[in-house]
Amino acid sequence: MRSPTILLPLLLALALPVTALAQQSPAAAPVPNPAAPLYRQTGEQYRVYEFPGTSEPIPYRLFVPESWTPGQRLPILITLRAGTSINNNHRDGNDLVRAARAHGYILISPLGYRGYQQPYYGSPYPVIRPDGPSVPGRGWSAEEDKRAEQDVLNVLSLVAAEYGADTARVFIHGQNPSGSAALNFVANYPQTFKAAVISSGPIVTDSYPFANLAGKVALLILHGENDSNNAIAASQAMAKTFQAQGVETLFLPVPGGEHLNAFLLAAEQIYAFLDAH
Repeated sequence: MRSPTILLPLLLALALPVTALAQQSPAAAPVPNPAAPLYRQTGEQYRVYEFPGTSEPIPYRLFVPESWTPGQRLPILITLRAGTSINNNHRDGNDLVRAARAHGYILISPLGYRGYQQPYYGSPYPVIRPDGPSVPGRGWSAEEDKRAEQDVLNVLSLVAAEYGADTARVFIHGQNPSGSAALNFVANYPQTFKAAVISSGPIVTDSYPFANLAGKVALLILHGENDSNNAIAASQAMAKTFQAQGVETLFLPVPGGEHLNAFLLAAEQIYAFLDAH
Protein backbone atom coordinates (compact mmCIF):
# COMPACT_ATOMS: atom_id res chain seq x y z
CA MET A 1 0.00 0.00 0.00
CA ARG A 2 1.37 3.42 -0.87
CA SER A 3 2.04 5.99 1.83
CA PRO A 4 -0.88 8.43 1.82
CA THR A 5 -0.45 11.98 0.53
CA ILE A 6 -2.81 14.92 0.54
CA LEU A 7 -3.78 17.58 -1.95
CA LEU A 8 -5.08 21.05 -1.21
CA PRO A 9 -8.37 20.50 -3.11
CA LEU A 10 -9.20 17.58 -0.83
CA LEU A 11 -8.52 19.67 2.25
CA LEU A 12 -10.90 22.30 0.94
CA ALA A 13 -13.53 19.70 0.12
CA LEU A 14 -13.19 18.06 3.51
CA ALA A 15 -13.51 21.42 5.28
CA LEU A 16 -12.68 20.09 8.73
CA PRO A 17 -12.02 22.94 11.15
CA VAL A 18 -8.43 24.13 11.15
CA THR A 19 -8.08 23.20 14.83
CA ALA A 20 -8.48 19.50 14.06
CA LEU A 21 -6.03 19.54 11.19
CA ALA A 22 -3.44 21.67 12.93
CA GLN A 23 -1.50 18.67 14.21
CA GLN A 24 -1.34 17.02 10.79
CA SER A 25 1.28 18.27 8.41
CA PRO A 26 -0.32 18.82 4.96
CA ALA A 27 2.28 16.48 3.44
CA ALA A 28 1.42 13.61 5.78
CA ALA A 29 -2.32 13.61 6.46
CA PRO A 30 -3.96 10.43 5.09
CA VAL A 31 -6.57 10.54 2.33
CA PRO A 32 -9.05 7.90 1.11
CA ASN A 33 -8.16 5.80 -1.91
CA PRO A 34 -11.01 5.63 -4.47
CA ALA A 35 -9.46 2.44 -5.88
CA ALA A 36 -9.62 0.60 -2.55
CA PRO A 37 -11.96 -2.45 -2.52
CA LEU A 38 -14.18 -1.07 0.25
CA TYR A 39 -14.25 2.54 -0.94
CA ARG A 40 -17.67 4.00 -0.01
CA GLN A 41 -18.88 0.61 1.21
CA THR A 42 -21.88 0.73 3.55
CA GLY A 43 -22.78 -1.39 6.56
CA GLU A 44 -20.40 -2.72 9.21
CA GLN A 45 -16.80 -3.15 8.16
CA TYR A 46 -13.18 -3.29 9.27
CA ARG A 47 -10.67 -0.92 7.72
CA VAL A 48 -6.90 -0.42 7.82
CA TYR A 49 -4.86 2.65 6.88
CA GLU A 50 -1.16 3.52 7.03
CA PHE A 51 -0.14 5.77 9.89
CA PRO A 52 1.67 8.79 8.41
CA GLY A 53 5.37 8.82 9.12
CA THR A 54 5.57 5.19 10.21
CA SER A 55 3.69 3.30 7.44
CA GLU A 56 2.22 1.03 10.12
CA PRO A 57 -1.14 -0.57 9.29
CA ILE A 58 -3.65 0.69 11.87
CA PRO A 59 -7.14 -0.88 12.02
CA TYR A 60 -10.42 0.80 12.79
CA ARG A 61 -14.03 -0.31 12.78
CA LEU A 62 -16.63 1.57 10.76
CA PHE A 63 -20.37 1.57 10.29
CA VAL A 64 -22.11 3.52 7.53
CA PRO A 65 -25.91 3.21 7.24
CA GLU A 66 -26.87 0.98 4.34
CA SER A 67 -29.22 3.74 3.14
CA TRP A 68 -26.31 6.17 2.59
CA THR A 69 -25.90 7.52 -0.95
CA PRO A 70 -23.21 9.86 -2.34
CA GLY A 71 -24.08 13.46 -1.63
CA GLN A 72 -25.83 12.62 1.62
CA ARG A 73 -24.09 14.40 4.52
CA LEU A 74 -24.45 12.25 7.63
CA PRO A 75 -23.24 13.13 11.14
CA ILE A 76 -20.41 11.16 12.72
CA LEU A 77 -20.11 9.61 16.18
CA ILE A 78 -16.63 8.48 17.23
CA THR A 79 -16.72 5.89 20.01
CA LEU A 80 -13.33 5.55 21.70
CA ARG A 81 -12.48 2.09 22.96
CA ALA A 82 -11.93 1.54 26.67
CA GLY A 83 -10.59 -2.04 26.53
CA THR A 84 -7.98 -3.50 24.21
CA SER A 85 -10.06 -4.02 21.07
CA ILE A 86 -11.95 -1.96 18.50
CA ASN A 87 -14.77 -4.46 19.04
CA ASN A 88 -15.32 -3.63 22.71
CA ASN A 89 -17.96 -0.95 22.14
CA HIS A 90 -19.86 -3.30 19.80
CA ARG A 91 -20.46 -6.11 22.29
CA ASP A 92 -23.76 -7.49 23.60
CA GLY A 93 -26.53 -6.32 21.26
CA ASN A 94 -24.27 -3.90 19.35
CA ASP A 95 -26.75 -1.21 20.32
CA LEU A 96 -24.61 1.73 19.24
CA VAL A 97 -24.68 0.43 15.65
CA ARG A 98 -28.35 -0.50 15.71
CA ALA A 99 -29.27 2.96 16.93
CA ALA A 100 -26.84 4.59 14.48
CA ARG A 101 -28.65 2.84 11.65
CA ALA A 102 -32.02 4.06 12.90
CA HIS A 103 -30.87 7.64 13.47
CA GLY A 104 -28.66 7.94 10.38
CA TYR A 105 -25.14 8.23 11.86
CA ILE A 106 -21.73 7.11 10.70
CA LEU A 107 -20.04 5.33 13.63
CA ILE A 108 -16.25 5.11 13.93
CA SER A 109 -14.27 2.98 16.40
CA PRO A 110 -10.56 3.92 16.15
CA LEU A 111 -7.86 1.76 17.69
CA GLY A 112 -5.92 4.66 19.19
CA TYR A 113 -2.63 3.64 17.54
CA ARG A 114 -1.87 0.80 19.97
CA GLY A 115 -4.20 -1.79 21.48
CA TYR A 116 -2.86 -1.31 24.99
CA GLN A 117 -5.04 -1.14 28.09
CA GLN A 118 -6.25 2.14 29.61
CA PRO A 119 -6.13 4.37 26.50
CA TYR A 120 -6.15 8.08 27.36
CA TYR A 121 -5.35 9.30 23.82
CA GLY A 122 -3.08 12.00 25.17
CA SER A 123 -5.46 13.22 27.89
CA PRO A 124 -3.81 14.51 31.09
CA TYR A 125 -6.97 14.27 33.21
CA PRO A 126 -7.06 11.50 35.86
CA VAL A 127 -10.26 9.50 36.29
CA ILE A 128 -11.72 9.64 39.80
CA ARG A 129 -11.83 6.10 41.18
CA PRO A 130 -12.74 4.68 44.59
CA ASP A 131 -9.08 3.91 45.34
CA GLY A 132 -7.83 7.31 44.16
CA PRO A 133 -7.23 9.17 40.89
CA SER A 134 -5.88 7.17 37.95
CA VAL A 135 -2.55 7.84 36.24
CA PRO A 136 -3.25 8.89 32.63
CA GLY A 137 -1.16 7.11 30.02
CA ARG A 138 0.26 4.51 32.37
CA GLY A 139 1.89 1.76 30.30
CA TRP A 140 2.12 4.02 27.23
CA SER A 141 5.14 5.96 26.03
CA ALA A 142 4.61 9.69 25.54
CA GLU A 143 4.98 9.19 21.78
CA GLU A 144 2.42 6.37 21.68
CA ASP A 145 -0.03 8.40 23.76
CA LYS A 146 0.26 11.36 21.39
CA ARG A 147 -0.07 9.14 18.32
CA ALA A 148 -3.24 7.66 19.82
CA GLU A 149 -4.76 11.14 19.68
CA GLN A 150 -3.48 11.62 16.13
CA ASP A 151 -4.94 8.26 15.06
CA VAL A 152 -8.44 9.48 15.96
CA LEU A 153 -7.96 12.67 13.93
CA ASN A 154 -6.54 10.66 11.01
CA VAL A 155 -9.50 8.29 10.89
CA LEU A 156 -11.98 11.14 11.25
CA SER A 157 -10.39 12.90 8.28
CA LEU A 158 -10.39 9.72 6.18
CA VAL A 159 -14.01 8.80 6.85
CA ALA A 160 -15.37 12.35 6.57
CA ALA A 161 -13.67 12.77 3.19
CA GLU A 162 -14.70 9.39 1.82
CA TYR A 163 -18.37 9.72 2.74
CA GLY A 164 -18.81 13.48 2.47
CA ALA A 165 -19.95 13.60 6.09
CA ASP A 166 -21.45 16.60 7.84
CA THR A 167 -18.32 17.94 9.56
CA ALA A 168 -20.43 20.49 11.44
CA ARG A 169 -21.97 17.58 13.36
CA VAL A 170 -19.12 15.42 14.68
CA PHE A 171 -19.56 13.84 18.12
CA ILE A 172 -17.33 11.79 20.39
CA HIS A 173 -17.97 9.19 23.09
CA GLY A 174 -15.66 7.75 25.71
CA GLN A 175 -15.93 5.26 28.57
CA ASN A 176 -13.79 5.37 31.74
CA PRO A 177 -10.22 6.38 30.59
CA SER A 178 -11.46 7.13 27.10
CA GLY A 179 -14.11 9.33 28.73
CA SER A 180 -11.20 11.42 29.97
CA ALA A 181 -9.90 11.33 26.40
CA ALA A 182 -13.22 12.53 24.97
CA LEU A 183 -13.20 15.46 27.38
CA ASN A 184 -9.65 16.26 26.27
CA PHE A 185 -10.60 16.11 22.59
CA VAL A 186 -13.45 18.58 22.98
CA ALA A 187 -11.24 20.90 25.06
CA ASN A 188 -8.50 20.85 22.42
CA TYR A 189 -10.79 20.92 19.36
CA PRO A 190 -14.03 22.69 20.34
CA GLN A 191 -14.56 23.78 16.73
CA THR A 192 -14.50 20.15 15.59
CA PHE A 193 -16.77 18.37 18.07
CA LYS A 194 -20.35 19.47 18.59
CA ALA A 195 -20.92 17.36 21.70
CA ALA A 196 -19.37 14.61 23.80
CA VAL A 197 -20.84 11.61 25.61
CA ILE A 198 -18.98 10.55 28.75
CA SER A 199 -19.85 7.22 30.35
CA SER A 200 -18.42 6.27 33.76
CA GLY A 201 -15.58 8.72 33.26
CA PRO A 202 -15.56 11.31 36.05
CA ILE A 203 -12.30 13.26 35.91
CA VAL A 204 -10.32 15.56 38.16
CA THR A 205 -11.33 18.95 36.76
CA ASP A 206 -8.94 21.24 38.68
CA SER A 207 -7.04 22.25 35.53
CA TYR A 208 -9.78 21.71 32.97
CA PRO A 209 -10.32 24.61 30.49
CA PHE A 210 -14.10 24.93 30.86
CA ALA A 211 -14.13 28.16 28.83
CA ASN A 212 -13.11 26.20 25.72
CA LEU A 213 -16.47 24.39 25.81
CA ALA A 214 -18.88 27.05 27.09
CA GLY A 215 -21.29 27.98 24.32
CA LYS A 216 -19.61 25.61 21.87
CA VAL A 217 -19.73 21.98 23.03
CA ALA A 218 -22.51 20.14 24.88
CA LEU A 219 -21.95 17.21 27.24
CA LEU A 220 -24.01 14.14 28.05
CA ILE A 221 -22.59 12.54 31.19
CA LEU A 222 -24.07 9.14 31.94
CA HIS A 223 -23.37 6.53 34.57
CA GLY A 224 -24.88 3.15 35.35
CA GLU A 225 -26.72 3.01 38.67
CA ASN A 226 -25.19 -0.44 39.30
CA ASP A 227 -21.63 0.56 38.37
CA SER A 228 -19.32 -1.03 40.93
CA ASN A 229 -16.08 0.32 39.39
CA ASN A 230 -16.51 4.09 39.42
CA ALA A 231 -18.87 5.99 41.70
CA ILE A 232 -21.98 7.48 40.10
CA ALA A 233 -21.78 10.34 42.62
CA ALA A 234 -18.46 11.41 41.06
CA SER A 235 -20.03 11.65 37.60
CA GLN A 236 -22.99 13.59 38.97
CA ALA A 237 -20.65 15.99 40.77
CA MET A 238 -18.64 16.47 37.58
CA ALA A 239 -21.81 17.26 35.66
CA LYS A 240 -22.72 19.92 38.21
CA THR A 241 -19.23 21.40 37.92
CA PHE A 242 -19.50 21.71 34.14
CA GLN A 243 -22.97 23.23 34.46
CA ALA A 244 -21.69 25.78 36.96
CA GLN A 245 -18.95 26.72 34.48
CA GLY A 246 -21.48 27.53 31.77
CA VAL A 247 -21.17 24.30 29.77
CA GLU A 248 -24.42 22.79 28.48
CA THR A 249 -24.49 19.50 30.39
CA LEU A 250 -27.05 16.74 30.89
CA PHE A 251 -26.55 14.08 33.54
CA LEU A 252 -28.18 10.72 32.82
CA PRO A 253 -28.26 7.93 35.43
CA VAL A 254 -28.87 4.60 33.69
CA PRO A 255 -31.19 2.26 35.67
CA GLY A 256 -29.71 -1.24 35.81
CA GLY A 257 -26.59 -0.06 34.02
CA GLU A 258 -23.26 -1.56 35.03
CA HIS A 259 -19.76 -0.27 34.37
CA LEU A 260 -19.36 -1.76 30.91
CA ASN A 261 -22.88 -1.70 29.52
CA ALA A 262 -24.54 1.52 30.71
CA PHE A 263 -23.84 3.40 27.47
CA LEU A 264 -25.15 0.48 25.43
CA LEU A 265 -28.37 0.38 27.43
CA ALA A 266 -28.66 4.15 26.90
CA ALA A 267 -28.00 4.06 23.14
CA GLU A 268 -31.37 5.56 22.22
CA GLN A 269 -30.95 8.37 24.75
CA ILE A 270 -27.46 9.05 23.40
CA TYR A 271 -28.64 9.50 19.83
CA ALA A 272 -31.66 11.53 20.94
CA PHE A 273 -29.22 13.88 22.68
CA LEU A 274 -27.02 14.07 19.59
CA ASP A 275 -30.03 14.61 17.33
CA ALA A 276 -30.83 17.72 19.37
CA HIS A 277 -27.37 19.11 18.57
